[in-house]
Amino acid sequence: METIKFKDLTKYELPELTRKGLFRRCIYQPTQSPVSKKEYYFAADDFTTLTEALEHRHFSLTKKLHVQPDGNVKLVVLRSKDGKFVAAQVFHYQPFEFSPMTEIVVLKKDEIASFNAMLGK
Repeated sequence: METIKFKDLTKYELPELTRKGLFRRCIYQPTQSPVSKKEYYFAADDFTTLTEALEHRHFSLTKKLHVQPDGNVKLVVLRSKDGKFVAAQVFHYQPFEFSPMTEIVVLKKDEIASFNAMLGK
């Protein structure tokens, strides 16, 4: 399983993303909106809930998760500024580093609102 590396986004078979400009910003092509990366941390208790929600895309059925300042579980989210593109991946802390526990999941338009609600956003 590969890790989301912001600088390598276009290699993840996400044709709607391109790299542009001197600083190689990532752009969501359909709307020309810049993409940013944000990390959310959760308690170990939320690991199963979070991975199952992402893998099975059951965001509306999942309880609202509580984001913490740090934790053993990390959710990396790539989101376009206009909110029309979201991709996510779950990591779990293992000795000395976070390791990917899910594949990179690109959400469909109808899933984005329930995903944001799950995160309390």
